Order: sequence, then C-alpha cells, then structure tokens
Amino acid sequence: MTETNIYISKATKRNWDKLKNNGDDRLTRRANKSRSQKVIVPDSYVIAGSLPRFVEELRQQCLPINDLIFSLCAMKIEHNKVNEANAKRFFEEYTQYQRLDLEVPRQILKNRFDDWIGFVYQSLTAEGRRIMTGLYYTSPTIVDEMLSDVEVVENQRFLDPCCGSGIFLMKANGARPEQLYGIDNDPLAVMIAKANLLVKFNDSEVYPQIYQLDFLLHAASALAGLKFDYIVTNPPWGSEKQRRHSSEIISSNEQSTLFFTESFKFLNANGILHFLMPTSVLKIKVHADFRRFVGQSTSLDTIKCYHERFKGVFTDFISMKVRNKAVEGKQTYLVKTAHNEVYRKTWQVQDDDFCAIPMLDDRIETILNKAERLRHDDLSHSQWALGIITGNNAKALKTRPRKGLEPIFTGKDINKYGLKKASRYIKYNRVDFQQCAKDEFYRAKEKLVYKFVSSRLCFTYDDKQRLFLNSANILIPEIDGMSTKTVLAFLNSTLFNFLYAKRFNDIKILKGNLSALPFPKISAEQDQQLSAFVDYALKGDAKAQDEIDSLIYDLYQFDAEEIAIVNSI
Repeated sequence: MTETNIYISKATKRNWDKLKNNGDDRLTRRANKSRSQKVIVPDSYVIAGSLPRFVEELRQQCLPINDLIFSLCAMKIEHNKVNEANAKRFFEEYTQYQRLDLEVPRQILKNRFDDWIGFVYQSLTAEGRRIMTGLYYTSPTIVDEMLSDVEVVENQRFLDPCCGSGIFLMKANGARPEQLYGIDNDPLAVMIAKANLLVKFNDSEVYPQIYQLDFLLHAASALAGLKFDYIVTNPPWGSEKQRRHSSEIISSNEQSTLFFTESFKFLNANGILHFLMPTSVLKIKVHADFRRFVGQSTSLDTIKCYHERFKGVFTDFISMKVRNKAVEGKQTYLVKTAHNEVYRKTWQVQDDDFCAIPMLDDRIETILNKAERLRHDDLSHSQWALGIITGNNAKALKTRPRKGLEPIFTGKDINKYGLKKASRYIKYNRVDFQQCAKDEFYRAKEKLVYKFVSSRLCFTYDDKQRLFLNSANILIPEIDGMSTKTVLAFLNSTLFNFLYAKRFNDIKILKGNLSALPFPKISAEQDQQLSAFVDYALKGDAKAQDEIDSLIYDLYQFDAEEIAIVNSI
C-alpha cells in the first residue's frame, strides 16, 4: 500500500486492487475531495476587476504562500500609512517571513476597506486543504446582510470566533478597534486579519485584538472575564476528522454546532449571536441536541435561507440569529426565505427525538399535512439499485457503437419521460467493473431511473433493459394498487416536486427522502388513467403533464389557492 492509500476506505482499496490500480493519481479525482489539489477561485468574493488576473499571475510564479501573504500584507500596510508604532509591531511579529519583490496593481492596493488579500489566499489554497480546514470565506454580500442590524456602541464588544481574514470585523458597523476581537487557528488568516484592521483603522494606536488559537480548546482562558454583545461568524462546517473537542451539549461532533454552543457562553445578557450554518442543523436527527439547546437556552430571533452556495461546495446554508434572553414556553421568530418572503413562526421544544424547528409558511404546511393525511403507501419496501461504477470511465466507455458494445446512459441523459440519444457505449462484463448491481435490476422487464444530482425530481421509464452509470439510480417500485407507470406519474408530478422541495430541499435525490413521500390509495380506473397519460408523455406529448397534475390534484382534493401555491415552485 502506498502512502496515498491511507486516505481511502478498505472497500475502495479492495476495488482498486481488483482493477489493478493503486490509486496514486485517483485521490485528487474521486468524490472524496479532501486530498484534492484543485484550486477554485471564489467568484462571489471578487472585489477589483483586475484581481483574478493578478491571482493567476501569482499562481504561475509558484511563490511560497507564507512569504507571499506576508509581503502583500506589508505592502497594504505601507501603502495606507498605518500608525507607525502598530506597523513596527506587525513587522516585528512576523520576522520569520521573507519579503518578496512583488508588483501589485495600484487599483488593488488602494482598496483600503476590502479584503483582497483574503481573496488571494483562498484562491491560491488547494481545494483539499480548504475542505480539511474549513477555509471557505464569506462573500461580502452575505456579510453585509448578516451585519445589517449591528451597531456597536460605546462599551460594547464584538467577537468573531472564526475570523479568517477578518471580513466580519472589518464590516462591524460603528465599532472601534478596541471593541473588536477575533480568533482563528490559521496563522496566515490571522496575519491577514491584523493587516486588514490596521489599514482600516490606520490612525488608531490600538493593535488588533486577533489571536491565533483553537477557539474550542482555548477560548475559556484566552477570553477569561470577557463578555460580548455581538458574536457573528461563519464557522467551519462538518464533523472533525479526529475528535479533539468534548461537549456536554453536542454529541454529533459537527463543528458549526460546537462553535455555536461554545460561543454562546461568552454572550452578554440580551446579546446577539448570529451564525452561518449548514441547513442540515435544522432538520437532521443527529442535530436534535443542538436544536434542543436553541429552543431551551436561547431566544431564537431569525432564520434566513440562502440560494447561494460556496463555490465548490454543494451544501445549502442558513443564518441563525439568537439572543441571550430567557424564553418561557413558545419561541416566536422570523423566517426569511431565499425569495425574500418573511413570515413569523412559533415553536416549542417537544419531548421527542427529533425536535424539529418549523420553517415553512403555514399555507405550505397545510398542503404537506393534507398530502400526509392521505398516505396509503410509500416506496420504503421497493427495490433500489445504483448505476454501474466502472472504476475507469476513460478506459471502459467508448464514444462510438461497435460489435459487442451496448449503449449506457448517465444522469445527464435523463429527462422527464425520456432519454437523450446515447453518446457512450460499453462492453457489459460485470467482473471488469468496480461496482455493479445485480443483473436483475439492469435487465428488469420495466424499471424507473432518475437523476441522482438534481434540484428537481426527474424520472423516466425503461422497458428496454438499458444500462446506466452511477449518476443515475434505479427504482423498481412496489406501491399498492399502482402500476410502475402510475408511480412514475406521481414522482414526476408538480405536487411531488413541491413535496420533495419543501420537505427536504436537497440537491441530491436520496432514497430515504423518496421513501418518505406519501402515495394515496387509488382505484383501478384512476391507475389506468394515469398510466395512459404517462404513455402519452413517453411519446413526447407536452400536454400530458398538465393532465397528470390535474388528476393528482383531484386525488388530494386541493382547492384553487393550494394548487396555485404548488404550481409556484
């Protein structure tokens, strides 16, 4: 086993051994991206028009990243005439770095209040390291929105416990440098944050109060005796690779929830804590302890949903704002949708395992409840299979048909009720593949196939025993009283897309989520009607979907207003 193999699972190692490949060049190309050397420029973070060009020039020079970032910080400090004593202290603090001879465009250097060095640092940091360290900085637009109601007045303090290059600290309205505190465990990020604040407050005698340390391990000693009126940040997301932090509240080891609960300890009475977090904290069972903490120990103020995603990251996120204020009984809070809708919700922690925070508009919840009340069956006892994983697509897939090959389709080839013309061909020899379902799935008399990565449900019907790669999944449904085509009608319907989007809001179409969708009891005549309209849809009749939707709405007895809400997605 080579050194790189230690980062793969035993199952993957067995598959690579089967394919006679040690995987040395694969770790940067497989779905697990923690070893990836790919560099992703954060387009939402672009400040000056010439900055991406400047980053590309730096990349081509292959300069030592530590010396490069130090040199950029030094140039920014010198160009903006920082207080002499503070500038001297900064250079004395970073004597270990070498000053490089760089040419920085003037239009970049003059951006005194922009975090352009943070943009350079993230752009030059490999994807794998960013994933492992949580190095995904927040776009200025989101920062401005999260800080829109912040006004730091005299005798108040503002803390960012995961400050990165300091963008939240730079944009904290009304704050003076003596009121700002930042913590991060990345030494280069801390250096950038100090330089940014020195330049913003270039006439101040106060040196930035930004510290390089592990907040979860050392905040109690570093911030002893301090309380804060605002704690705002975008913390790392995801579980730690190795558990280093213990918590009496959080059992999941998910970092954003650990930072949230630990930060709350430093909040003044009626102080505000505002975090950017993955949407999963609102709905996944493993985060029930976090939600219980929010419901019982904080006053939930606002949850804001976002359409944006960090470039290279496929995770939805929200911002959660709470206050350190006692709440008796029910919580009342605002939900702000990604479509700029605002509505008020109430919530009280229930004595159950899930402890969900309600997020949907009351009208939407009424529709979901109506569908749920008519549940007769679901897909939980159906048969499922993954598409083929060849282990080496470049070798296994051919672009032209020839004797011994058959067409194979990907998720991108799937449309509702149809397939694009085949563009890849393969020799179906099971022993050559890294992973392959049983023949009975691919060769089933009839089956449904669907896109795995998609914002909407997208299924089609196959009775030609076709092959599919692993970006498509296979379903052989077993729903009481429904033919396979009728199940297809429901899964492709506007209603089921609505139910899926509102209940799960996921960019992956997951088996567990599909299995939770409620199918009603229908008559044999209704089954025949829906199946007949599916036949029309499979032949390309564009009007068939409207007929299918109309029949399904009638089954659930939705009124005109409810149908309009469903159709609005």
